[in-house]
This record gives sequence, C-alpha cells and structure tokens, in this order.
Amino acid sequence: MSALDLATILRPRSIAVVGASPRSFVGRVALENSRALGFQGRLFPVNPKYPEIGSLTAYPSLADLPEAPDVVLVQLATDRILGAVREGVAAGARSFVIPGAGYTDSGPAALELASELRRLAQERGIAVVGTNCMGFVDLVSGAAPYIGTVPMHVRRGRVGVVAQSGAIVEAFVNNGGRVPLSTIVSCGSEAGTGLAEYLEFFATDERTDAVLAFVEGFGDPDGFLEAARHLAAAGKRLAVCKVGRSKIGQAGIVAHSGKLAGNARVAAAALRQVGAILCADLDELTTVGEILGCGRVEFGRRAHIVTNSGGEANLLADIAEETGIELPPMSGAGVARLTEAWPNFHVANPMDPWGTDEYRVIYPKVLETTADEPGDLLIVSLDQQTTCGSYEMQLGRDLAAYLAAAASRTRKVPVFVSPSSQDPSPELMNFCLAERIPLLRGAWHALDALSKVAHRAEWTGDGTVAAGAPIPLPELTGGAPLDEDASLAIVERYGVPVPRREHVGTVEAAVAAAERIGFPVVLKGVAPAVLHKSDVGFVKVGLQTAEHVREAAAAILTAAVLHRVEGTTFLVSEMVGAEIELICGFRRDEQFGPAVLVGLGGIWAEHLDQVAVRIGRIGPDEARRMLDDTIVGRMLRSARGGALQEAGIHDIICGLAALGADHPEIGEVDVNPVLVGRDRTVAVDALVVRTPGRPVSAQHQEAQR
Repeated sequence: MSALDLATILRPRSIAVVGASPRSFVGRVALENSRALGFQGRLFPVNPKYPEIGSLTAYPSLADLPEAPDVVLVQLATDRILGAVREGVAAGARSFVIPGAGYTDSGPAALELASELRRLAQERGIAVVGTNCMGFVDLVSGAAPYIGTVPMHVRRGRVGVVAQSGAIVEAFVNNGGRVPLSTIVSCGSEAGTGLAEYLEFFATDERTDAVLAFVEGFGDPDGFLEAARHLAAAGKRLAVCKVGRSKIGQAGIVAHSGKLAGNARVAAAALRQVGAILCADLDELTTVGEILGCGRVEFGRRAHIVTNSGGEANLLADIAEETGIELPPMSGAGVARLTEAWPNFHVANPMDPWGTDEYRVIYPKVLETTADEPGDLLIVSLDQQTTCGSYEMQLGRDLAAYLAAAASRTRKVPVFVSPSSQDPSPELMNFCLAERIPLLRGAWHALDALSKVAHRAEWTGDGTVAAGAPIPLPELTGGAPLDEDASLAIVERYGVPVPRREHVGTVEAAVAAAERIGFPVVLKGVAPAVLHKSDVGFVKVGLQTAEHVREAAAAILTAAVLHRVEGTTFLVSEMVGAEIELICGFRRDEQFGPAVLVGLGGIWAEHLDQVAVRIGRIGPDEARRMLDDTIVGRMLRSARGGALQEAGIHDIICGLAALGADHPEIGEVDVNPVLVGRDRTVAVDALVVRTPGRPVSAQHQEAQR
C-alpha cells in the first residue's frame, strides 16, 4: 500500500464494525471510542441480530451498507473472518482491521488465515491491519477501530506510534497523556500491511513529526530501512525499541566475528545507520516520545542542571558522564554574578542553591544565570510525585515557572526532571505541557534519552559508499575448505595488509622458507579441521633459528597426532610486532546482509566483547566512527609513546565491508588478530567461511575467465 492509500485508511471517512453488539465490550468499544474522540465520519454497525446498536442503525451485512466503507473492523471468530473480508471486498471495501486470529487462541487456523489474507491483499490491493492486533487510534480524525478503551486523558499531538505488540500500544494509549499522539497503530502479525508501510505513511504525514516503533521482528528489513531513510530525509526522528537482544535468541557462529556480530547487534547497527534512536525498554521509548513530542527541534548534549540537593546533584553528575551528557563548568562571569549576591554560594554544574537563600529569591537568579551560559539544555531536577505535600508541590510549580521564564530568553531547551520515577501532579504536568517543557521521570532514563536524542541530532548519514567492480577471487573456485593461506590471500585482494608468508608441506621446506623470509618467524600448523590454532598448539612465535623452526614443526606434528588432525601443513610468516591487537571481520546476516565488525582482538575477543558493527559498504569516515564506538579509538589515540596510526585499520574495515558486499558466496570472515604497531598494521590470521549451499556467483565466474 502507498502512503496515500494508508492515509485513506488511517484517516477514514467511514468505519464499519462487523460483529458489533450492544452486549459485549469488544462488540461496541470501537463505536464508543470513535464517537468519544469526535469522529465526524460515518459509523456502520454490522450485525443481522440488531436493527440498532448504540443509537446507530445496524445493517445485516456489508453488502447492505449504503456505501463502501473506508475501513472494516472484523470482530468475528477466526473461521468466519475470511468470509467477511471477501464480502467486504465485493462491497468495495479496501481496508480491514483484524484484531483476532492469534495463534494462541486459534492455532494453525490463524496461520492459514494470515497466509490467505496476504494472498488476497496482493491480488486485490487491499490493506490488512493485523491479524492479532488492537487496531488503531487516529487522534487527527478521531477514528478508533480499536478494541481497547481509549481514555479521555489521551493527548493529541504530533508523535506517531507503531508496535507489533498490542500491549505496547495499550501502554501508550493509557500512559496519562505523557506522549502527544497523532496516530497509533497496532500492526500485530502483519498479514497484509507491515512496519515499512506505516513508516512510509508517517514520513509523508503532515500531522506527524516523530515516530516511535516497537519491533519484535522484521518481515521486510530492506523496506523498513528504506522507510526509515525517508523519515530522516523528511526531518522526522524515529525511535525504536527492538526486542530479542538476549544471548538465548542468538545462534552460535563458527568464527569469532560471527559470535560478536550476532543478530541483535546487526539489527542495532542497521537501525543506527538510518538514524534511529535505539531505546532499551518501554520506559525509555516513552521518555524519548515525551522529548520528541514537546515540539522543540534543537537538542544538544551540553546541559546545565539546577537541583535542590547536593546528593542528587552528585547522582546526576555520575549519570551524565555515563550517558554522554556534557556538563560544562560555569564561566567566570557566571560565577561572579552569583557570588556577588551570595559570597558563600558554591557555584558548580550541577548546581544546588537550596538553603543559600529563600528559594523564591535565589532560584530565578540562578536559572537566569545558567540560561545565559553556553549550552543546549537547561534542566531543573526536583522530585515530584502525586504523593508530595502541598509545599513541595508548590515548589515544583514555581521552579517550573522560573525554568520557563529563564529558557524563553535563550535558545536552550528547558527540561524538568523528577529523579524518581513516580507520576508528578497533574498541575505540574499541565503547566509543562503548555510551556512545551519535557517532564521526565527517572534520572537515568531522562539523561540517557536526552543524550540519545542529541546524538541523533548530530547524525550525518549512514556512512555507506557506492559499489565498485568486484575483485576476482581465484581461491574460491575449489570446493575444499579455505585454509589460512587462502583466506589471507582473499582478504589481501581487498586491501587488507597481511604478512610475508609461505605455505609449505614439510619440515625442511619450512626451514628454507624461514631463511628466505628472515628470522624471527612465526610457524603455524594448517589443517581445514582446525579453526582456532592456538587452542591446539598449532602456533609457535618468535622462532630465531632454523633449529627453532625444526623443533616447533615437530611439536606441531605431535599436537596434530594428539588431536587426531590429518593433513597438517605449515605456514611460515614474518614476525610482526604490535602495540594493540584488534579483531576485524564480517558475517552475512540473514536479514541485513554483510555486517562488518571491528573491536579488541586476540584470544580474549569474545570475552572482552568490545566491538562495533556496521552494515553495507562504508567509507573511512564511518570506519573511524566505528573505532570511536568502543574503547578501541581511545586506546589508539592515547597509547603510551604517542597515538598509533589508524589509516591501515580503516583500510581493513572498508575492504572487508566491500568483500562482503561483492561476494555473497562468502558467509563470514574472521581476521584475528590484526596487529597494530607504530608504523604498520597487519592482519596476521584470517578465516574465510563459505555461505552454505551458495555457489560462486556467475559474475565472479565470469571475472575468473
């Protein structure tokens, strides 16, 4: 469905409710919701048992309606739904909301219905919201073919919501108006219309400025990412809570890079690359919605915080550092301005003026002064709950008023944070709504959400680059597993620097190779069955003489017998020094394609888990940002003796990303370790794994010829 088609559906002029009933809640709630929200279109209850439902004329069937409805809500048992949809299509209806047919209550019949609805949607061009959903609520038109109660405190605004979980939609509808909503959609099992199509609608919708999405899985990952790019191009922010991040949900992968770039990590990388704000849970998604819903667009990370407690000031300082909120020190002029009036006042950021003077005297002056400081956010932090005493509630209302007045003099965004997570008083909430001040609950969620929104404001694009011509890889033509030498040859063709080396079959050949390369050397046992050589004693380093090489080769052959490894040969390599060991690689994600990885390497790579991931082809600037995503960037730039060069690492990252994009016959590549020295970066080991069942591409075969 196009965005224009969805606009007709989500902003309908008429709604038919099949299975409407005056006796059951689910049979009448959609009618009651729409009327209560002021829906001005036509409502058609459909039920042959009643001539009238809720003072509305009821009709025996969809065929008996005076006009084709824009939306049909089908409130019937699973075995009757398909017949009702077909009847609606025959009557001219093009969109249907199917709340029922969940697998839990209907079993295989639900799967069969969903499959048939998808086929019907493709053949007849209809839209299906659901199955197994709550429906949708459009606060622009008041249309609410929705099977839960829509309370009167729901707040109209410019934030769209789409969720695959009905309970998440209910949470937003019932959260006391914290997030101002335009349209909220429960898409359920996506039997006809999916996440990507709803995002495309929001991207073109003049009544929506930001979107919140709760995602369990991607039915159309490419479509979702493309729609997210369209949202970004329209200047609209997208926040996503993607569940399924636990290790239980991740499949084991052969190479280190595969384990470290599991499905959840790849999905997160893909979402970040299209500018999405990633939220860890529903509280954070709601908090981000409050921030985005305030109608302000300039969010940065430099904050001045004014509180009423030294302890809370210290707590907020800790959280600010952990979440990436910057707390610039007060300027000399700001300090002088405040200490002139209060000589003993400790001027800092965060700032605690409590007790220095009567609050009605000192807080307006402090907030005016901090508002004049360079920065982006002006934050008042004060615990506010509905259970507060009258004095504390008055204090909260007064500080919010001082905050609004001070912020109005500058371009800073005012924010009120209640460090505890309880709900504040309705009076304070209504004041902040009127002044477009985000009123955030919980210190951690507040500062973390502000930091993530600021980071999204700094986003400069997904970092991808145009494709080049694929490089031929003769090493892939054989059917045998790729050994280390072949793997190194493959990555070398894509610009990855590798050591001088020779692959030989005997001990004496290894000695001769070492003498040609020059001592010291590294000797490795090579066998297709051995993936991690150090685990079985197949790696010997720092060999200074021919005799050392003979001894090392004998030890490797003994280890091969011990571990029952056949066909062991030798790889002789130059010895490379290093300051830091990194891991690089990629794995081919089943949904998002090749995902490149960089992080701390060596034998502890999996345990350290300090990695960054991107999808697709990327350029050097994005490679540098990957290093900055982990401790690696800081280690490279603060190494003892001076910063280490990064250009070689960028080449490796970009080369591996291109290798993954060019050659679908490769499933994953593990380059570990990458040795970073003062003057040189070298990938000293590599493992290339073919994609199971994937032949060498025709394009590659032609290049080989």
